[in-house]
Parts: sequence; C-alpha cells; structure tokens
Amino acid sequence: MKSSSLARRFAKALIEIGREENTYENYGKELRTALAVFKGAPDLYKVLLNPMYKLEVRRGLMEKVSESLKLSAHVAKFFNILVETRNIKMLEDIVSAYSKLEDGIAGRIKATVESPAPLAPGLLDEIKKNIGRSSGKEVLITNKTNPELLGGLVIRIENTILDGSLKTQLAMMKEKILEGVV
Repeated sequence: MKSSSLARRFAKALIEIGREENTYENYGKELRTALAVFKGAPDLYKVLLNPMYKLEVRRGLMEKVSESLKLSAHVAKFFNILVETRNIKMLEDIVSAYSKLEDGIAGRIKATVESPAPLAPGLLDEIKKNIGRSSGKEVLITNKTNPELLGGLVIRIENTILDGSLKTQLAMMKEKILEGVV
C-alpha cells in the first residue's frame, strides 16, 4: 500500500473521531504542533523508529512528548498507535492529509498565487473573491514570488493549475515555432 493512501486512512480515522466530538479543529492544531516538534528534533523520529529500543521505551517517550504538548487523549492514543505500527515516519503526510480533510469539512480551499513580484493586497483580495465566488467556498490564499515567471500569474487551487505566466507563453510559442505551426 502506498504511504500516501495509508496516511490518508490514518488522517481520516482521526478526523472522524474529531467530528463525532466536534473537536477536529483542535486535533488538527495538536497534530501541527507535534509535527513542528518532530521537525525541530529529528532525532526523536530515529528513537521512535529504532527497533533497538523496546516498544515500552518508545511508548514511554511518546507519552512524555504527548504530556509535554498537552495532547488530548485521542491524539495521544493516535500517536501511540503510530509508534507501535512504526508509521510515525509518515507524520508529515498524515498532517497534510488531515489538513485537507479539515478544510473540506470547514468549506475552505487553499489557493497559491505565484507571481514574479509580490502582489498588491488589493489585487490578491480580488483574486481571492473571484475564486471564492466560482468555488462557493472560503479561500485561504498565499502569494509566492517566482522571478523566473517574467510576468503574469500561476494560480494553484488544489489540483488545478491556471498558468498565465509569460514564461509558459514563451515556451509554448517556442514549441510552435520549432514545429513550424506559427
């Protein structure tokens, strides 16, 4: 089984529990906090995945981490399951899948607008309104700069890419010239 589908299954299991108790947003915050701790201490992964340490030792370490982060009982148990099954290494994928599920429940979508220079807040707000109007959802938008675009915009909305960049238009024009179809 691919790790991404397994990560989605783990995320879906936890979010279903969170939905039943109406705490799925808190669970998401706890997962992201824990991920930040794991990213800040990469040796923690190594210890939790190392079979040289007995399972009881690894569980004890995870329980201490859970206590220090003040994780809820379900999220702490979730982390223990990840440690026991040695799937803690997929934490980043699980958190990403959880965030997507969380956004779906809340009626949000994420969009990234890539531009050669930072966009004016008014233009970014206009793009956000248009995406929200067409999708019927709340839009969380970020602006990334990419000087290689030369001009225009690339908008990514979940799995859809709207590429109106000058770089892409020039590449397409070059292709047509090389094909002799100008």
